[in-house]
Amino acid sequence: MEKGNVLVVGYEGVGKSTLIKAVLGDEVMKKSASASKETASDFQVYENKAVPFRLIDTTGIEPGVFKELKAVNAVRKWSGKTIKSGKKDNQISVIWFCLDRYTAKLFPKTIESFMDAISVWKNVPVITVITQSYEESDANAAKEIVEKAFLSKKKYMTRLSEIISVVAKPKKTEDGSLLPPMGITELIEATNNLLPEGLQAAEKDIARYNLSRKRAMSHAVVSVATLTGITVGSVGLPVMDVMLLKPTESLEIESIFKIWGIKKTKKAKELLKFILDIGTVSITGKMLASSMKLIPGVNLGAAVINGVISGTIVFALGEASAFVFEKIYTGEKTIDDMEWVKKVVSESLTSNALDKVTSSVKGITKSSDKTEILNAVTTAFTKKGFA
Repeated sequence: MEKGNVLVVGYEGVGKSTLIKAVLGDEVMKKSASASKETASDFQVYENKAVPFRLIDTTGIEPGVFKELKAVNAVRKWSGKTIKSGKKDNQISVIWFCLDRYTAKLFPKTIESFMDAISVWKNVPVITVITQSYEESDANAAKEIVEKAFLSKKKYMTRLSEIISVVAKPKKTEDGSLLPPMGITELIEATNNLLPEGLQAAEKDIARYNLSRKRAMSHAVVSVATLTGITVGSVGLPVMDVMLLKPTESLEIESIFKIWGIKKTKKAKELLKFILDIGTVSITGKMLASSMKLIPGVNLGAAVINGVISGTIVFALGEASAFVFEKIYTGEKTIDDMEWVKKVVSESLTSNALDKVTSSVKGITKSSDKTEILNAVTTAFTKKGFA
C-alpha cells in the first residue's frame, strides 16, 4: 500500500534507533534512503507492512558548530535531491524532532539549525519527541523549553503540531522501580492523523496495530522483571522462598497495568492486589524444586535451580497479567470477572509453570549465568505460547 514518509531528525545519542524499533517492532524492514552516494551511510528507511508510514532516520546532530553544520547540510542536501527526483512516494508528510532532557537545553540555540535542515519541506507538521522520559518532571521541563523555543520564532510556531514524551523500552531505576514503555502508541496515532488523508490508516487498523505494540511492550517488561527475579532467586537456599519475589512481581504487574492504560479505580487496585496475592500463595518454590528432581539427568546447583524457579514464576505471572489486562482493555472481560482472573493466573502458576520448568532446565547447565537462564525460561514459554 502507499505510505507516508516521516523524517526522523534529532541529536546524536538520544535513542532514535531504539524509538524506531519500538514503533515498528521486530517486523521492521530496513533499506537505504540515500539520494546520493555521498550520504549513503547517513540515511536509512525503516518500515513495517502494518504501519501506514515509513521512518527515514537521518544522521544525528552533535554539539559543536562544525559537527552541527555537517549534519544540517547532510539533511538539507538529501532533502533537496529527494524533492528533485519528483517521485510522489519520496515526499515527507511528517517530521519528528527527537531530543531528550539533556539536549532539550540546547534546543533554543539550535532551533534555527533544525529548521534550516528541513527548510525545503515547507508546511510539513512537526512532532517533537522527547525520548527517555523517565521522570515526569524532566519531560515537562523539556516540553516547556521546546514550546518557548517555537513560540519565540514566529515563522516556526505554526509548524509544531505536538510534543510527545516517550519511553521506548522498560528501565530499572536506581531506587528499584520499574519504568514501563510509554508514549509509543500515542506517537503512532498522532503521526497517522497528520498524514495526508489518502495515506492515513483506518482507525480500526491503527487500533489493531497498537494492540500488538502493547503486547510487545508488556513482554519487554516481563523480560526485565524476570531477569530481576532470577537475580533475587539465585541464592543458595535449599528451597526457593517465593516471598522474596513479591516486590519484583508487584512492580511487574503495576508496570504492565500502566501499559494497557486501564483506569486505576478502586476495583482496579483490588484486581492488582488479587493477582499479586495469587502469585505469592498459589505456588511454592518447594513444589517446583520437587518437580525438578523428577527430571532425568538434571544435576544443577541450588543457585541455578532457584534461578530457574524464580524466573519461571515471575515470567508466568507477568504473561498471565498481560493476558488479563488485554482482555479487560479490549472489553472481552471486565474487572469484575475475578473468578476468570483467578483461573487464568492460577493455571499459569501451577500446571503451566511445572511444564515450563521441565522444559527450561534442559537448556541450562551448572555454569549457566542469569542471561542464559532468562533465555531458557523465555524459550520454554515461547514454544507453546501463552493461552
